[in-house]
Parts: sequence; C-alpha cells; structure tokens
Amino acid sequence: MFYNWAMKNLALILISLLIITSCNTASDFDKYKQHVITLSSDEFEGRAPGTPGGIKTKNYIADHYASLGLSSFGDSYLMPVNLTGVNLVVDQSSFDLSVNGEVLELAYPSDVVYGTTRQVDAVSFQDSDLVFVGYGVNAPEYDWNDYKIDVKGKTVVMLINDPGFELKGTEFNGKAMTYYGRWTYKFEEAARQGAAGAIIIHETAPASYPWGVVEGGWSGEQLNLTFEDNNIGRSALEGWIQLDVAEQLFATMGTNYAEMKAKALSKDFQPVPMEGMQLSATMVNELRTSDSHNVVGYVEGSEMPNEYVLIMGHWDHMGVNPTLEGDQIFNGAVDNATGTAAVMHMAETFSKRQPKRSVVFIGLTAEESGLLGSAYLAENPPFEYGNVIGGLNLDAFPAIGKSKDITIIGFGASELEPILSKHASEEGKYLAPDKSPEAGYFYRSDHINFAKRGIPMIYADPGIDLVDGGLEKGIAAARNYTANDYHKPSDEVRDDWDWSGIEQDLDIFTNFIDDLANSGEYPNWYEGNEFKALRDATRD
Repeated sequence: MFYNWAMKNLALILISLLIITSCNTASDFDKYKQHVITLSSDEFEGRAPGTPGGIKTKNYIADHYASLGLSSFGDSYLMPVNLTGVNLVVDQSSFDLSVNGEVLELAYPSDVVYGTTRQVDAVSFQDSDLVFVGYGVNAPEYDWNDYKIDVKGKTVVMLINDPGFELKGTEFNGKAMTYYGRWTYKFEEAARQGAAGAIIIHETAPASYPWGVVEGGWSGEQLNLTFEDNNIGRSALEGWIQLDVAEQLFATMGTNYAEMKAKALSKDFQPVPMEGMQLSATMVNELRTSDSHNVVGYVEGSEMPNEYVLIMGHWDHMGVNPTLEGDQIFNGAVDNATGTAAVMHMAETFSKRQPKRSVVFIGLTAEESGLLGSAYLAENPPFEYGNVIGGLNLDAFPAIGKSKDITIIGFGASELEPILSKHASEEGKYLAPDKSPEAGYFYRSDHINFAKRGIPMIYADPGIDLVDGGLEKGIAAARNYTANDYHKPSDEVRDDWDWSGIEQDLDIFTNFIDDLANSGEYPNWYEGNEFKALRDATRD
C-alpha cells in the first residue's frame, strides 16, 4: 500500500516538475520576444550609436548583464569605442558632374549619394577627370589589376561586386563574392591609388540589394572610428550613382553599360578615361564625436577560465533619418534586434550553468557604419587570440516559421561546422550553404574582424527550407525582406511573425555553445582556407 502511494505521488511530483520546466522554457522565450519588441520599438529610436536611442540600448543590455551577475573585463560591461559622425550639409554641398562643360542635373539622394570619410569641416576639389576602372580591383594573387594607369587626383568610377560574379568560373571565387567585391575594399583601394573621388555604380543583382538600401544607408550621418589624422588619407569624396546615370555617361562616350562591363571582365582590361567628364565637389560637414560602447560580459569557466567561447551580435541600427517623408525611424527589428536579443537570451541561459570554459557575450556597436565596434574590439581584445576556441555570430533572424535547415554564411570554412551539424541533426535539421554567396555576407558582418585574426567563427542564420512551404516559400520570404524591409523603416515587429523557427534555432545554438564550452576541442579552419595560417600562428 505504502509503495503504491509513494509511486503515485512520485509520479505526480515528476509531472509537476515537467510542467514547471515547460513553463520556465516558455517564459524564457517570452523574455526573448520581449527583448526584440523593446529594442525595435520607437522608444529606442533606431539604436544609432551616440544618440539617445543608442545610449538607451547599450544601457539596456548592460543592465541585463548586471541582473544576471555576469563577470566583466575591467570595472564595467561597457567598453568604449571612440566614434566621429560626419553629417553632410546637403544644401551647402555640391556634386557637379559635367559632360563637355555642361553640368548634369542629378538629384540627391535618388540619383546620387556622396560624402566624405575625412573628419573635417569641409573638403572640396575642382575639375577632377573621370576614369572608368572596371571593378576597381588590385589583386596580385588573382593576377588582376584594374589600376594600370595613374589615377592620382582623378575620380574613379567602378562596378559593384568582383569579376567572379559575372564570370562564374575559375576567376576569383566564382559567383561567391570575395572581399574585393565589397564596397569597403573599393573605396580603400581608390584611396591607396590616390584618387580624389571614388564612385560605385549601383546594380541591384550584383550588389544583392536595391538602391533604397544605398539611399537610406548613405544619406544622413555617417559614423567611423575617430582617427588622429582625421582620416585624411581617404579619397576626398566617396559616393554611388544609379545605373541609369552610368548609362547616360557611357552613352555620351559612344558606348553603353553592357559593353563597358564586358570589357572589365578581362585581366587585360585597361582603365578608360571618360573623355570630357569632370567632377567638382564640395562637402560641408557637421561633425560630432561620441563615445559609443561595445557591451561585453562573460560567465567564467570552472576548469579552463582563460579559454573563451564568443557569442556576438550587433546592437546598433541606423537611427532616425529626418530627410525621409513619413516614417523616419529605422527600427531594425530583424536587423538586428533579433540577434541582440539572442545574445541576451543565451547570456541568461549560461548564467545558470557552470561551463568549463568561459563564455563571452558581446553586443557590438556601429556594425551598420562599417563593422566599427568589432574592428575596435578585435584591435583591443581583452583576451589572447590563441585562447579563443571559436565564436558564433548572430545577425538577423527572420520570423518565418520552422525550417529543415540552418544557413551557414561562408559554408565549408571551419571545423565548427560538424559540431553545429551534430546539434542541428538532433532536431532533424541540416546545415545548408548560403543561397546568395554573391552577396558576400561572410565579409559583411562582425565576425570577419575576428576571422582575420585567425579565430574560427561561424555565422549561422535560421534556415529557409521551411517545414511549411519548403524552399520556394522561404526564398520568397527572404527576397521580400531584402527588397522591402532591409535597412528601411518598415523593418518592424509584426503581428504575423511566426517565432517558432527562432525558438528552435536558439536551442540548437545554445547546445552548440555548450558543447564548445565543455569540450577539450580546439577547432581550426579547414585546410586551404584563407584564415588557417593565422589560426596556426596563434598557437606557435
């Protein structure tokens, strides 16, 4: 009798514990959702660094870390990043592109966006000759040089992406973008070549985003790290023009865009002076300096506290653009309130555990301004790179329901992948390559600054092979977001969001980090990867 009674009550206790556990799990994910909703609310004003909304955001994350009792590197979770904002005073500035002495009528920002990364009150130049330099690539390892003439003092005009996008063969990395295809590289190289101005021709397919992304991202204040020399080594002007503007320019040369693009797809390409075309420009700036912050906390390892596993996501977005009509707040719900909330969620999870290795939770600033927060942290790390086991970057989770896959940006790169694959398969999911390698997303998010120091990083996105609707529905949803919401005020939390896929993937990512934090593994990049030698050097 007593045995039956005890077993009956034990069963009731176990059922109660299961219910409690289930409720706690649900409650934890409800907290995650609330973080996303809060961070992307109008109250946070688009989370631009150095603004009231940005200050509110970093304090929100730091307060969360404090509530969990996380450890810090130093006396604060807030690690300073010195920034300077350059805001073009449009009505006092000018972009006079002349053809045979006649200035074209170009509207800012619908036809052209321009500015300077020099941190000065004003900069100008006159009558700079235009030169078409193809893709603007100087890559000795590919035996490719688009700068076969002296362009000092000239304004170079360039195609977006790299030649591999069109060639799709052995040149560069085929359709998958290399760093040479990134706009950041193109402006950097133009400066190294001594160009006074650098202009990229926008084209939606090879850019992987429409003009609206350029218009929204390049108008308004532009942030950068603060430079002692005021960044005077950069070209005086950096800008973009619409494709139809380029077509107009090439037509006056007796050619067209397609013909010039075809010429640029050869190693033998010679830069083409754009006869009769000159640029005169004046940029009057409002300067603002501010101290933004990365937000960094960690759970100290119980057995290997000086070995670190990194989890990162950028907390910033694009703030408020008062030049826009209607909604002016870039709420950044998907990009990247979802990833920031994921870092906060996983911090709470690991604060209740005792991993063998230390797990570091990093909220990064100024990603949207050129991966600035991660660049600063990578230059000033609070840990030895040889002691970092690996890391996970979380950037933009679309709430489109459960999927059969997890997308890996830069698939086939490191020994982190089979570890993640193991935990994905436990949930009936598989790892899939990025469906748009031409977009170069591997080089467009914060993890790249740590990869360039040899640290294996995995950039994982929720999948698009949906349980309900398959790849067709998932790809359509991804394309819809890119076309209509990415870097636009419409990136907001909506009532029709299906959060179930995010919840499942957060569990997988948590198990992946738990595995890294409690194993003795020291993963590396795969043989032949561009970062493997750097990884090997950290252990010498």
